[in-house]
Amino acid sequence: MATPQHRGQGGSQGLGDATFPAALRTAVKHSGRSLESLRRRLDERGTPVSIATLSYWQSGRSQPQRVGSLEAVAHLEEILGVPRGHLLSKLGPRRRPGPARELPRAAELPVEIPLATQAMQQLGFGDTLELVDLTVHDTLDVDAQGVQRVRTIRNVVRAMRDGAQRIPALLATDQPSGERAHFTAVSGCRVGRTISHDAEGVFAAEIILERPLRVDETAAAEHRVTLPLDLDPEQSIEYFLLNRVSELMIWVRFDPAKLPVTVETYTVLDGMTTSSLVDLGESTSVQHVVHKVGPGRVGIRWEF
Repeated sequence: MATPQHRGQGGSQGLGDATFPAALRTAVKHSGRSLESLRRRLDERGTPVSIATLSYWQSGRSQPQRVGSLEAVAHLEEILGVPRGHLLSKLGPRRRPGPARELPRAAELPVEIPLATQAMQQLGFGDTLELVDLTVHDTLDVDAQGVQRVRTIRNVVRAMRDGAQRIPALLATDQPSGERAHFTAVSGCRVGRTISHDAEGVFAAEIILERPLRVDETAAAEHRVTLPLDLDPEQSIEYFLLNRVSELMIWVRFDPAKLPVTVETYTVLDGMTTSSLVDLGESTSVQHVVHKVGPGRVGIRWEF
């Protein structure tokens, strides 16, 4: 999750329905569609579901569990005109023996950026994680004027519950210019809702996987952020880890026309900072790779 670079993700009726069957019944009722109509639309989208199964889902006699069924529910959300994730979020634990898995808690976002927490809440991300990062690769391109232009972030995630599909993305800048950051899907995902606080330089988005995952299933997604121009170009990049990851790599690529004089990598864990100076030599880029680390902050800073 990108964080401040100067420091160290019609149809509103019935959204209060607490269970999947109730939420589905309400959505179908307000859509005015028949089960046969829904069956045809799902078949057209390549996720066929029988009328009997749709009826069972509405009554609570059964619930979607297989990957194909979860994909069908994601399509139902679009067909019925309810917000993405509304029906999937109502699914209970899988009906199989054994205790339900408790979702891991996300680390608290930096207190100095209250709008970051607000933006995440607006997108429906709470204090637990339905998807956890396994590996993260964050690549930043800096132009010939020393201005940060584009960040490309690749996440490999694991689902902690059936139906998990959304990755939170957050960007905060130190010297906002009032311009807007733009999120673009590269591979394995699409960009859902976005929140922009242009004047404060805080931007958030939901990165939605191509399909919902089953518990313990993994997937990769890559998105790109075109950065807003800062009033005073920043000379650092930082990634905030919400959970412990197997690997995080931050890679900063400088234009050969403007290379930094000094470069330093750093990591902040449990309030303790470790840092190291880097000799670029003949290189035009620098990588900072950490393993089995988080929650915490990992970054690179430089001076021209």
